Amino acid sequence: MTLAEIQNAKGDEELFQRLSSVLGEIFPPHLQDDRDQFYAALLAAPRGLRAMASIYDLDVSMTLDHLAWHFGNHNDERFLQETVDGLRELEANEAAALFSAAWEIVKPYLPEIRALDSADENPHYYLDRTGIQSRIDPLNDDMWAIQKACGEYGLMQYWLTYARKYPERCVKTH
Repeated sequence: MTLAEIQNAKGDEELFQRLSSVLGEIFPPHLQDDRDQFYAALLAAPRGLRAMASIYDLDVSMTLDHLAWHFGNHNDERFLQETVDGLRELEANEAAALFSAAWEIVKPYLPEIRALDSADENPHYYLDRTGIQSRIDPLNDDMWAIQKACGEYGLMQYWLTYARKYPERCVKTH
């Protein structure tokens, strides 16, 4: 992807498709299976693309589930920090603050949450039993409001705004 491709994109859909394509090339699906390789790829990516990749899973979690469930599926602290940093880089500061607040609630429980895959306890019951869900629910509402305000692209709207504002941060320089 070049600066000209970003700058000359005719609309949101064209720019979104181009960004998605480039992110798919840099972060192919097989990297999801090896979190260390995925993390290395994040570190090597241009800062804008790194930020975009780091918030993708959060957008999916907020579309399909909620914040507490996100930590059940994504509880490697390297990636949680990448999510916060990515939101900040993309100037999604309110979303970054909400995510950070949710992480603070969940942080003491992360070892238990990681063990839920091998436990017999239903993850939803665990979130309710520990009080995590009730403490995060107000944050969910605020995050869903942000996502709704972003329109059809959800949190990924920040990708488009950022790429237009800082196109040079979204391309590799050699």
